[in-house]
Amino acid sequence: MLTFNPNNKSRMLFTFLANLFLFTAVNANEIPEPQRLMEETSSQMIKMFIEKTPAIRKNPDVAHQLIRENLVPKINFKLMSRWVLGKNWRKATPEQRKVFTKEFKKLVIKFYSRAFVQYLQKNDLKEDIISFKPYRGKLKSKYATVRSQINPPNGGEPIKVNYDLYLSKSGIWQVYDVSVEGISLVTTYRSSFKEIISQKGMDALLADLKDKNSSLNKTVETEQAIEKS
Repeated sequence: MLTFNPNNKSRMLFTFLANLFLFTAVNANEIPEPQRLMEETSSQMIKMFIEKTPAIRKNPDVAHQLIRENLVPKINFKLMSRWVLGKNWRKATPEQRKVFTKEFKKLVIKFYSRAFVQYLQKNDLKEDIISFKPYRGKLKSKYATVRSQINPPNGGEPIKVNYDLYLSKSGIWQVYDVSVEGISLVTTYRSSFKEIISQKGMDALLADLKDKNSSLNKTVETEQAIEKS
């Protein structure tokens, strides 16, 4: 008969706790690649924006350049474009797909660049403005969701922001969608674009995107002139 004495129980408890600690320690160091990518990208971007804040306030193009050089390579605009157009992507010609991806990329970059610039005109960035939550999901999947939250400088309620990433055939993780408080960028654009296509056609959507990007350029130029005056 197998018997237990106090010493055996103590050894078993110690072994269990030791194994639990080792398991936790190993997993703490095994940060999934998509999580690591987003945390490092976020940290680098915030540090650069903090360092360049005075320059950005004088010239918004500095912010645009930072985003183009450091954030854009982390985004899969082709996949994002396919998801945004949905069934209409398959119906579009190769040339229409090329033009849409190009103009949609411009729109997204300018929209977020302008948002950063407007924020920095009135606020100072803090390194803890974005915090990430522990990763959840299958590590071997080609799709991953990284969860984070934006911590408002005024101490308001944190804003939930999720990043959906895809692992390309070349082994690179890239973002293809962003959700803010459960509202997906892809889903939002898909709904509005689908309506335009159904009413006016793909070429009309492409023309609208070009006009929108052109108007954003003029708006930025006007804002720069006002700031310098």
